[in-house]
Amino acid sequence: MNNSEILQNILRDIQSTRQQLMSTSSQIREFEVTLDALKGQDEDKKVYRQIGALLFEIDDLESMNTQLSSSIDTLKEHLKLLEKQDNELKNKYDEVVLKIEKSES
Repeated sequence: MNNSEILQNILRDIQSTRQQLMSTSSQIREFEVTLDALKGQDEDKKVYRQIGALLFEIDDLESMNTQLSSSIDTLKEHLKLLEKQDNELKNKYDEVVLKIEKSES
């Protein structure tokens, strides 16, 4: 594989990683907003959870809070791994560019 192909592959990987970063960040924000709304919900009002095409009434709000918090923590860990991967790919890209520049001079 030549340097041009290597760069194209790295750029494709960077683009994919950044799309995943954006998606994961969006999911985290959505879950945080949901958790905040759930915490502010009056106890006398019903809360529903969508599963597939159906809505189910939730009786155990504490369990729902725990599930949402756990999902947020998991997504944040995934986000850290994606950020690390993005940095590694950027460094790899820079190394290949430098290698190309040296070979051309």
